[in-house]
Amino acid sequence: MGTNGNGNGHSQEQGLRVHHLANLGGLIALAGLDLEPPDFLLGALLSVAQEAKALSAGQRQQVAALGRKKLDQRATGKRAWKSWTRARDLHALTLSSAQVKEIIAALGGQVLAEPTRLVLALSEAMMEATREAD
Repeated sequence: MGTNGNGNGHSQEQGLRVHHLANLGGLIALAGLDLEPPDFLLGALLSVAQEAKALSAGQRQQVAALGRKKLDQRATGKRAWKSWTRARDLHALTLSSAQVKEIIAALGGQVLAEPTRLVLALSEAMMEATREAD
């Protein structure tokens, strides 16, 4: 198997495909569907694919305009976030739900069963721990 010059064992075409798929995943997250279970997500996408076939050109333009507006908002938000992150010297960090629960528990916070509320619970536990330390 050839490499793309980075020694990572895949071709440039494969790398482009992976990048494209990652971007699609980003669109799913932007739509707020990234926490849905895979079977529901695929079902929703299959349903949308069927509906898309029946759209007129004008309807497709309306749907695309909705998406373009969200992408434009996201780009503006991303620029602001990047600027704020650089200014604050923050670090990106990816944690599993189990790891977030462990941190919440270690801070003495309330561990929630609902995964979509874990980050909020972590933030609250951190603020409470900071208040207690002051």
